[in-house]
Amino acid sequence: MKVLAVLVGLTLSLTAAILPTTVIKTDALISDMVVNDGKIYAATDGEGVNVFDSKNFKKLAVLRVPNIKNSEGKSFSPKVYSVDHYQNTTVMVTESGGGFRNVYLIREGKAVKIIDNGRGLLIKKARFLDLDHLLFGLSGDTIVLFDIAKNTLIYQVQAGGGMFRDMALSPSKSLVAIADEGGEITMLNVKNGHLVKTLRGINVDNINRIDYKQNTILSAGQDRRVGVSRSGGSYYLETDFFVYAVGLSPSATRGVYTDGTENELQVFDTTTKAKITRLQSGEVILDTLIFLDEHRLIGAGEENKIYYWRLP
Repeated sequence: MKVLAVLVGLTLSLTAAILPTTVIKTDALISDMVVNDGKIYAATDGEGVNVFDSKNFKKLAVLRVPNIKNSEGKSFSPKVYSVDHYQNTTVMVTESGGGFRNVYLIREGKAVKIIDNGRGLLIKKARFLDLDHLLFGLSGDTIVLFDIAKNTLIYQVQAGGGMFRDMALSPSKSLVAIADEGGEITMLNVKNGHLVKTLRGINVDNINRIDYKQNTILSAGQDRRVGVSRSGGSYYLETDFFVYAVGLSPSATRGVYTDGTENELQVFDTTTKAKITRLQSGEVILDTLIFLDEHRLIGAGEENKIYYWRLP
C-alpha cells in the first residue's frame, strides 16, 4: 500500500499544473505588455505604464502622460491601450477624451504628443520599427506606417475584411502578420504595405492573439484551435475551450497557450507537438503570454497582476 501511495503521489506531482513562483502587482488593470531591454512594460487602465526589471521584478518607474477631461470636465489619467519600447523611447497609445486615440513618445521622462484625437485614428496597437517609424494597427483592420520625424502617414492599407484583432512583427521587422475576426492571417511587407501572402485554413474563426518568432507564427483562435504556421508545414492543435493567448519562446521550439476553463496554460513542443508541462495562472483568463527566455514565462490578463513561471 505504501508503494502504491508513493506511485500515486508521484503521478499527481508529474501531472499537476505548475504554480507561478512570483506574482507582480501593477497599479491598475493591465491592457498591454511588452518586454524590451531587460524590462517589462505594462500598460494600465489609468495608471500609466508600470516598468519592472525582468530579472528581479522590482518596479523601476511609472511612465505617465497628461491628464484628460471627461464630458463633465473632470480631469483623470487616461487608459493606455498599447505600449512599446525601443532604444530608450517608449510609445503609448492612450485614451483621448474623444472618439479616437492620442499617441505619446516618452524620452528621458518627457512625454511628447505626436498624434491627437483630431487625426481620427482609432489605434489598437503600436509597435516600433525603428526610432523614426511606428506601425499602427487600427480597429478596422487597417495598418498604418507612420514617420515620426515628419509626422506623416507613409501608407494606410487595408489588411483584411474584418475587425483588427492583433499583429506581430517578424524578428527582422520586415514583415508583419495581422490577425482578424475572419480567422485569416495577412502577411504584409512593412516597407511598402504590399501583400506578401494570406494564411488560410488554420483558424476558421476569430483569432484573439498571435506571436511571431523565427519562421513560426502561433495563433490563438476562438474556434478552439492553436494554429502553428511554419516553413516546414502548418498544423493546428484542438482544445476544449476558446484560446485567448499564445506565446513562442525565442527559438520558437516551445509554444504556450491558454487551455480550458480553469485558467491553465499548456506548454508544448512546436516541432513534435508533444505536451511539455501545464501551468496554473490566477483568477482571470490571461490574454498576454511572453517568454523571457526558453525557461521563463510571464503572463497577464485584465487584472493588476503579472504571473511568472520557471519552466522545466
